Amino acid sequence: MKTRFTKLTVCVASALSVASLLTAPFQAFARDVEYTTGQGEVEVWVNVGEPTEIIFEGGKIKDGFKNSNAGIAIDKKDSSLVVFGKETMAENGEAILVRLDDGRSYPVRIRRANADNPRDAQIVVSDGKGALGGEEEEAKPFAERSYEYAPASKVSGLMREMVLVAEFGKKNVPGYTLSERYKGQTVVSDGSVIAKVDKIFIGPNLWGYVLDASNLLDQSQKINAATFRIDGTRAISASNWELAARPLNIEEQVSGKHNTKVYVVTRAR
Repeated sequence: MKTRFTKLTVCVASALSVASLLTAPFQAFARDVEYTTGQGEVEVWVNVGEPTEIIFEGGKIKDGFKNSNAGIAIDKKDSSLVVFGKETMAENGEAILVRLDDGRSYPVRIRRANADNPRDAQIVVSDGKGALGGEEEEAKPFAERSYEYAPASKVSGLMREMVLVAEFGKKNVPGYTLSERYKGQTVVSDGSVIAKVDKIFIGPNLWGYVLDASNLLDQSQKINAATFRIDGTRAISASNWELAARPLNIEEQVSGKHNTKVYVVTRAR
């Protein structure tokens, strides 16, 4: 289960005071980031138990998504988020998705600060499409302006929607029936990888499969997309293409680096 920003709360110890913020042991910085669509994630560096403010110059935040067991706490107000790191933060950071009132969205990865990347006290994210309190430059009449994602009726749109459901807590995909009838059924088991059905999205023209795949080898391996190809396949994606060796202790089991989500879009059957 994942959580929308509109329902997030942050629990801060009552002993936290202005004095403690001013005497924090690690140096903090304010940064400006200009985001370009398609460039990847906005990286934000935080310390455990210390606040970092992320301001989105484009306008007010409408909503967003994060994993319910993510190692961060978030408080939303108008055009900014205040983020606190937890001791349980994942080694590769925590991913969130932020959407503004005008439909624009920003992928953000919250990472634990280190010597090379000090904590961000404040970070301002802009994309040149209009700053808070200012007027957006008038578009030229011949310039095509579009920030909408492909609809779920398209291959890329369905792929994106499946990721939002499986990894960011979205409840459903418009126009598709969610089936968990075959949940847990093994569809690939070749001695090196095992994959089981998690969810199936059934639409009039496309079907989408979400699979849970795990490495069975004692060494890391890059998985082959062709392993998951079935009749009518239009596209295959994965949350991680390189898997760690199968776990030998509880710490490796909990890290889950030997697992990945695989997404397959096919023609409707």
